[in-house]
Amino acid sequence: MFGALYLLPLVAQTSILPSDSLSAFRLLCNGGRLERVAIEGGVPEAWRIATPPGVAREWDCRIRHTLAVPLAVNDWLVAEYWVRAIESSDPDGATVKLNFERAGEDYRKSVNAGTLVTPYWRKMQIPFRVVESYQPGGAALDFWVGYSPQVVEIGGIAVHNYGPSPNPPVAALGFTYPGREPDAPWRAAAQERIEKYRKADLVVAAVDSEGKPRAGVPVKVRQKRHAFGFGSAVVAAGLLGTSPDDEIYRRKILELFNKTVLENDLKWPTWEANRARAANALAWLHANGLPDTRGHNMVWPDWQYLPNDLRALAANPDALRKRIDDHILEIGAATRGLVTDWDVVNEPIPNRVLQNIFGDYELVRWFQLARAADPDVRLFVNEYDIETGGGRNVTKQRQFAELIQALLNRGAPLTGIGIQGHFGTDLTHPQKVYDIVDQYTKFGVPVQITEFDINSNDRQLQADYLRDYFTVVFSHPGVEAILMWGFWEGRHWRPDCALYSRDWTEREHGRAYRELVFKEWWTTAEGVTDAAGKFTVRGFLGTYEVEVDGVVSERKLVAPRGIEPLFKP
Repeated sequence: MFGALYLLPLVAQTSILPSDSLSAFRLLCNGGRLERVAIEGGVPEAWRIATPPGVAREWDCRIRHTLAVPLAVNDWLVAEYWVRAIESSDPDGATVKLNFERAGEDYRKSVNAGTLVTPYWRKMQIPFRVVESYQPGGAALDFWVGYSPQVVEIGGIAVHNYGPSPNPPVAALGFTYPGREPDAPWRAAAQERIEKYRKADLVVAAVDSEGKPRAGVPVKVRQKRHAFGFGSAVVAAGLLGTSPDDEIYRRKILELFNKTVLENDLKWPTWEANRARAANALAWLHANGLPDTRGHNMVWPDWQYLPNDLRALAANPDALRKRIDDHILEIGAATRGLVTDWDVVNEPIPNRVLQNIFGDYELVRWFQLARAADPDVRLFVNEYDIETGGGRNVTKQRQFAELIQALLNRGAPLTGIGIQGHFGTDLTHPQKVYDIVDQYTKFGVPVQITEFDINSNDRQLQADYLRDYFTVVFSHPGVEAILMWGFWEGRHWRPDCALYSRDWTEREHGRAYRELVFKEWWTTAEGVTDAAGKFTVRGFLGTYEVEVDGVVSERKLVAPRGIEPLFKP
């Protein structure tokens, strides 16, 4: 009846849950049902959880336990549980997500791992590292079930603490993803698209003073920059700081990326707390050859992400609207010419407190105000959980597409679509990633992957998925950029995601990133001109340094007519 999924060799341990672990959990779900049921064989009892229709956010239906024991930073925990689906409105199955976080603002997470659940019992063993120390009552363990209407059972819940260690306390983590196979069919199709859409012929001609072709002239072609945006979230404190780590942080940004986004410094509360810091950070990026910067974000429509005084204006819509309008106009004008893109609204599908007051089409006004503040900046809507979690959140995919279409129909100057990419262990098939992204490129505006990371401590898994994810997304002509949500463990919201550890040791997926972007997708060539005085190389779109007979010039290689992307860069 029961079948194990991940069975791992473990070492000495301490349990952090009560002996009756089921009783430790309580249901947080408006309209949901929680029932303790007996099971034949294997796990004797389990919680049966029914998710009702209309749940807006995945954490709006969950069971939670607040830990009564202290934990130390870098403690390794292994969560074990059995899970199965009883009912699901999703034909692929139900979804359960294990979440361990700070029990309060800002809900910093140590793990957020989703699982596709079928009618057959599966035993899960999920190792994760505690990212900060907690006193009793300071951390919480959840199982999120707030997806399409479903009924699931979870039993045999245990969490063991193996103490601090630089490495997981298991021989293998056991995770993989569909499409990882070396001969997976999606790979050949992706390479064909990359060759067609991301490369072009660079022709160098040598002539004499009379304009006649010169044969045999030495030519060197060196790529200096990609046309495609490869970027990361960065923090003003690191850009402006004076510590040795800050020096390395800045150097790595310049080495690795051609596009950036300020992680928190332009968010509304942070901006009002310290406008000068954000402005100085933007100035540093421009001065150091990184003017392609995203603004994130103008309005994040939930009280927890807005300045504290706005909640008091909820009963006075006119005053609340003026406060919002003034902010959009002020920050848009202040950053004019300093950012290329703005997330006008962030995560509007699950965060709706302002829409509930003003109506859904208040977002059109926000876009119009942002355009009035800056006529040249590109204006985005940004959303999460579109392609992550196995790509199974079809309800949210549909809602996001409907919102985009409604905004365009009502005259919003929406000129870009942001799709976040915060992955846990439930990794989406690369072909499914492509198909989901394809739904949004059909609106005729650029798509950017705005917040990519992989929250796993399986370094080979991270490296393989980063390589495959970047490959399939880079192959889509409607996507113009991928930005990671940080790159260094010392300044990352999920430390295990970082390309570099705290001491700046490069992790496997950091090496995978460099080898893709600066080796496999990077063009250098040299030779001599032919009888017609020409030297031709097929290279990746971008900026080149071209040296002809010792004379150096700069050239930009763009897509030729007939094979242009869905929009012009």
